[in-house]
Amino acid sequence: MKIKKFKNIQKQKSKESKGIINIALVGNANVGKSVIFNQLTGLSQTIGNWPGKTVEKMEGYLKFLGYRFNIVDLPGIYSLSTYSLEEIISREYIVSEEVDVIINVIDATNLERNLFFTFQLLELKVPMILAINQMDILRKRCLDLDFKKLEEIFKLPIISVIAVHGTGVHQLLEKAIDLVGYHQPTSNFDQDDKKIHEQPSHHYKNHEEDSTLKKSFQFPNLSSILKFGKEVEIKINELIKNIEEFQYHFSKFHYPSRFLAIKILENDEEIEKIFKINQESTYILNLADKHRNELEELHGEDISTILSSEIYTNIHKIIEQVLIVKAQGVIKIDWAEKLDHLTTHSFWGYVILILILFGIYFFTFLIGNLLGGVIENSFETLSKFVNSSFSEDDLGVKIFWEGAVGGIFGAIGGVLVYVVPFFLIIEILQDSGYLPRAAYLMDRFMHSIGVHGKSIIPMILGFGCNVPACTGCRIMETEREKKITIALTSLVPCAAVMTVVLGLVGRYVGITWVLILFAINLIVIIITGKILNKTLPGQCTELIMEMHEYRVPNYSVILKQTWVRTKEFIYKAMPIIIISAVILEILFMFRLLDPVNFLLSPITVYWLGLPVITGIFLIYGILRKELTLVLLALLANSMGTTLLGLLTPFQMIIFSLVTMLYIPCFATISIIAKETDWKFAIKIAFLEIGIALLIGGIINWGFIFITSF
Repeated sequence: MKIKKFKNIQKQKSKESKGIINIALVGNANVGKSVIFNQLTGLSQTIGNWPGKTVEKMEGYLKFLGYRFNIVDLPGIYSLSTYSLEEIISREYIVSEEVDVIINVIDATNLERNLFFTFQLLELKVPMILAINQMDILRKRCLDLDFKKLEEIFKLPIISVIAVHGTGVHQLLEKAIDLVGYHQPTSNFDQDDKKIHEQPSHHYKNHEEDSTLKKSFQFPNLSSILKFGKEVEIKINELIKNIEEFQYHFSKFHYPSRFLAIKILENDEEIEKIFKINQESTYILNLADKHRNELEELHGEDISTILSSEIYTNIHKIIEQVLIVKAQGVIKIDWAEKLDHLTTHSFWGYVILILILFGIYFFTFLIGNLLGGVIENSFETLSKFVNSSFSEDDLGVKIFWEGAVGGIFGAIGGVLVYVVPFFLIIEILQDSGYLPRAAYLMDRFMHSIGVHGKSIIPMILGFGCNVPACTGCRIMETEREKKITIALTSLVPCAAVMTVVLGLVGRYVGITWVLILFAINLIVIIITGKILNKTLPGQCTELIMEMHEYRVPNYSVILKQTWVRTKEFIYKAMPIIIISAVILEILFMFRLLDPVNFLLSPITVYWLGLPVITGIFLIYGILRKELTLVLLALLANSMGTTLLGLLTPFQMIIFSLVTMLYIPCFATISIIAKETDWKFAIKIAFLEIGIALLIGGIINWGFIFITSF
């Protein structure tokens, strides 16, 4: 069924409110969770962080068949281990009282890896629906699945889904209603929509009739597919017996005893903390250590490998029973197969990557310049009208118009016009399947600077704007990798920096020096990465990323996702820019920045060889980098000269280099602090200031030394 038809059903049958159902979408990365989430929730989405965490939280809601569905799109993960913060958060949320039903989204073209995660979810004994996505691609390969057999095996609702077309999406909600099967009081959601949305559903359930769904839900007996080998099961059952003797200690954590037994056998650090409450429960950990050592000695492998291999053995048996081959061999889409081979080629893959990177930049810069010019001209026209209507020296005009309104126009014309087209093209690359291949190509190089290939994705985002790029560093698995990626991403020249470099060096000095500046920037990124790799404790993890088959992008989903990301920037970054603009305008009005020029002159004049006035412009660059160029041009006009009359070509090179490398804009620093902490953000700021001044001074004095002969 197409999504349009689904929306009609939703409108027709949502008149009478019956209750609230909280759903968590779970699954591996790139299986289509976000597509299903967008199809269901449309624009009724919010993006935030999990309480006290830096992991992104996507929430949305809809009304269907009289029920309100609160939906959370959990991070894409591959297991319920504790290798990453995303895995810990997802695991804790799934078993919490806030979740009624989980929908496990599975990629039909990669059943083996996806079902491994499904097996782990089954151990949590949470009401679950399996959504087998991308069935259209599987069928194009002349393959199909026996869904009746799958339901017989798993004894759970299993729905065939083609998420990009909305097929099967409404059946997921119908099955969720069937799974709930309990009574709730009728509520008028329209009267207090926001309040209901913010509260977990258990606040609205009739606890006298039925406490929680998870307690009343009779989870099917899955022993036929969940059993490990005999010697492993004996150890697990012994641990279960001991755990259940102390169950009153662990009941508040909502984990089933079998899940706890398996996890302490695997040496799961987060679960082990639960058992360190007293000496009696610590005995269970010692017993788990004993069993683990015995099994590892018997099999000659570590415990994770032992358990994983037995799960995969069960998965292979299931796939043999349910996979239907409609023709001899597996037929792939020719263009997709050829494109995949070409974009991951050891030579042509990198050529294509470079061309795409340049294409991203030129597309973003072309659209941004076009729209930015229109917005800038509009502001200038309006400013002339305002100045003619009021005195230019009027305090209110200066603060309100030049500061606040100028900040709004600057944020839109200087940043947003670059961010939106950049997000659009990135979403197209993501939805089509190219970005994982770029990560694969860059993996070896990125490992040399302490991160894996996935970090190239937020770094590419950085060419548009460092603010959303640093936010995108949440995709990294560990805190160490996230910090390194954030630091490197903040050094990527954004669209505003590109404006300064091309507007000064590109226009007046030549494209050769522009390329030299970019080369210096790349060298700085590499050296910074190597330093952080050596100084930050820990090691780089291996790249784990699905590379689904190339597909034609779904533009309705892309536009929705672009808006969601743009909305996040508007709500979070723009207020900072506007407030900062007002503050700086006040400082500028009362000439409070003149002392700053004097204080900075030993650096700007004597070390960098720049005019004394550039100190103020570099301060303004903390707000928006492109302001440095704008103010230089305004000063030159007021002095009756040109930029070449104000700065020598060599000073333009030094000024552009320092602007490129020194502290990112204040909005970026704020986002870095939000994603990590202020201590790390301040360290990054001072590190980059030091790098910019060191390199700028060395080049300046090197030039003086060479020309003196």
